[in-house]
Amino acid sequence: MFSRYLLLIALVVFLAGGMSARSQERERRAPAADAAKEEVPKPEVSVQKVGETLYRVGEIEFDAKTREIRFPATVNMNEGGPLEYILVNEKGKVHESIFTTSVSPLYLQVALKLLRYKAGYGDVFDRLLSPEVLEKEGGSAEDRGDSIIFTFQAEGSAATIPAYEFVIDGESAEAMTPGGWTYTGSVVEDGLFMAEAEGSIIAIYLDHLALFNMTRDGADIDERWGARSSVIPEIGTKGTMTIQPFTEKKVLKEE
Repeated sequence: MFSRYLLLIALVVFLAGGMSARSQERERRAPAADAAKEEVPKPEVSVQKVGETLYRVGEIEFDAKTREIRFPATVNMNEGGPLEYILVNEKGKVHESIFTTSVSPLYLQVALKLLRYKAGYGDVFDRLLSPEVLEKEGGSAEDRGDSIIFTFQAEGSAATIPAYEFVIDGESAEAMTPGGWTYTGSVVEDGLFMAEAEGSIIAIYLDHLALFNMTRDGADIDERWGARSSVIPEIGTKGTMTIQPFTEKKVLKEE
């Protein structure tokens, strides 16, 4: 079923999936972004059916029935900070992320589109805008993308831990509050899918180039967040990151 829609999905990824960046959000672009545009190739996308409802694109496996997406991730940081990301591609800003992965953000975007997850900024980045710009460009909560929850399971462990448990809030000195992330979907600039160029996947500190952003208080403060060493496995620990639709019931179950 998915294969015949592949060309359409590729167009959706580059045209509909990304959104034009707002003026103040452009300040979050990394200094090396222009160089990255010259170096990052557009990977060829091939979706394979590997089970009754299971499909694979690259190293990513996804389920058409449950809408779960699974892919490998590795612990990159287990103490310190400040943190700006839960997860980046291994060629991204690894010094600011708890986890890294070798998977392509473009492939992940394809899987999300095939599973019909909705991307959208809504009001997620409104707090970065001046009052004058906010009046013209501000969004609404109703226009946000779908809410997502991430969990990590280390190899050889039976425990599945929600991603927010790995982050400590420097303001309260406690774990990040439970909740999901918004699928904002990154942007396309000069024909390049910027999540692929930057390697930015799950942001803690607001980043319009990342695939996912959070709406918790403090998302616009880059020095507020740190790695929660009491929970995070040793650096180098490999495991599986899972994406699921977020529900309040799921959070309560995880706790």
